Amino acid sequence: MNGAAYLRSAGVVLGTSVAFTAANSTLVPLATPLFAAFVLAGVAVSELMSPRPSRSGRPTAQLTARDIDTYLPPGARRQLRWLSLAVLVALPAVAVLIADSPIDPIGQFDAAGGLLRLAPTAVVLACWGLLARHLQRRITDAGHAGLDPQHLAADEAWRRRAARLVHGTTGVLLAGTLSGAMFFYGQRHWMVFLGGWGWWMLGVVALAMASFLVFAHYLHLLIHPGPSGEVTAAAPREPAEALA
Repeated sequence: MNGAAYLRSAGVVLGTSVAFTAANSTLVPLATPLFAAFVLAGVAVSELMSPRPSRSGRPTAQLTARDIDTYLPPGARRQLRWLSLAVLVALPAVAVLIADSPIDPIGQFDAAGGLLRLAPTAVVLACWGLLARHLQRRITDAGHAGLDPQHLAADEAWRRRAARLVHGTTGVLLAGTLSGAMFFYGQRHWMVFLGGWGWWMLGVVALAMASFLVFAHYLHLLIHPGPSGEVTAAAPREPAEALA
């Protein structure tokens, strides 16, 4: 991995550690915002180390309209929509179940209090969702760096890497939040029933592991979005006489 990838990895590691610590304290509502803050900080700093390729003269407009799907893996946006739906359905249910638990870490035992704790998480994820759409639109609509073939190839590589980085960041935030919530609920459920392992506990652990695998998929995309698109000098061509 290069330096930028290490920075993004460090952001995820620190964010997960801080979020886990907050989730097991009275700062449960701040777990996802803290996780997102460290992840986005790592991504932002890493982008300062991987700027867009230098432009060759005046930037040119795109001759053909492109969509963000051009630069993403097949079905990537559809998968992200399903993940968003899973988060939208699972988090309120988990919040209510934890709020009704006799060992609720905050001490509020009503469902309304549990749902209210999701407000910071909802705000952070919604704000990033809007920002991610804006960034993807900027990536696809920005003019080319020039008509030189080398600059065009580097520019396309940069667009692909940037689009996948935004996509991977979104997936990490959503899947990380979902996976953390499922593991947190599994931990609370285990403590309530003193280690009882029934079908309900098996289902919770299976869902937690499935969401963790989804998180690992997007984490790989976040750490390795692709080459930065550096412009390399063209190899000199030998005269035809030398090749004869």
